[in-house]
Amino acid sequence: VTNPGLRFVLDPVLGDDGALYVPEELVALYRDVLCPLASLLTPNQFEAELLTGVTIASLDDARHACDKLHKLGIPNVVITSTRLNGSENTLHLVGSEMDFTTGKSDQFFIEFPRLEGYFTGTGDFFAALTMARHASLAPQFGTRLGALARACELATATQAGIMEATQQHQKATGVAVPSNLVRGTRPSDMVRGFELRIIPSQSLITNPTKQFTATRIQ
Repeated sequence: VTNPGLRFVLDPVLGDDGALYVPEELVALYRDVLCPLASLLTPNQFEAELLTGVTIASLDDARHACDKLHKLGIPNVVITSTRLNGSENTLHLVGSEMDFTTGKSDQFFIEFPRLEGYFTGTGDFFAALTMARHASLAPQFGTRLGALARACELATATQAGIMEATQQHQKATGVAVPSNLVRGTRPSDMVRGFELRIIPSQSLITNPTKQFTATRIQ
C-alpha cells in the first residue's frame, strides 16, 4: 500500500570536515538507493560533495550540487552548513525546493555566524527541526513553493539559540576541547559535555528568540 502523505527525511551521515565516518562503499548506496526515495535530504557540505562530485566553494557550486541532487528525484534539499569563498566566521545554509510537475524551483541561502566550540548532535537536531517545521507548513503553502525556506528559517533560529545556550553552559562549567584532540579519539565523558542543551532550552523550539531570513537565489 502506498501512502502519498509519507515523508522520508534522509540525513546522509557519511562524514564531516573532509573525513568519512563510514566505509567509502556506502556513498554509492546512499546516492543510488536511498536518495531517490527521499522527500527531504539534509547533507552537510562534505556529504553533499561526496554525493554529487561537486566541490563546493561558492554559492554557484552549492546551487549546482542541489540541482544534481534534484536529478536523483529529491524534491527538497538542504545543505545544512557550508563555508563559502573562504569565510571562517560565517556559515551558509543552502536550500532548494523543486516542483517536479512544473519544473519550477525555489533556491535560497541563510547566513549565520559560526560559533566556536564543539557540539554533539547538531546535524540530527537540525534534520528533526526542519522535518517537523516543513511538515507543519506544507499544508499552508499547498502547491506554492516556499515552505522549505520558511522551515529552514525557523529551524535555524531554534538551532542557533540552543547552540548559544550550550556554548554558555560549556563556558560556565569549564568544558574545553584540546585543539589537537582528533574527533574520534575524544572520550565519552568529554563528549557528553558537548551535547546540545535541548531540554533546558526547549522553549526555543516552539518560540525561537532569534530571527534569520532566507535570501532567494536568482
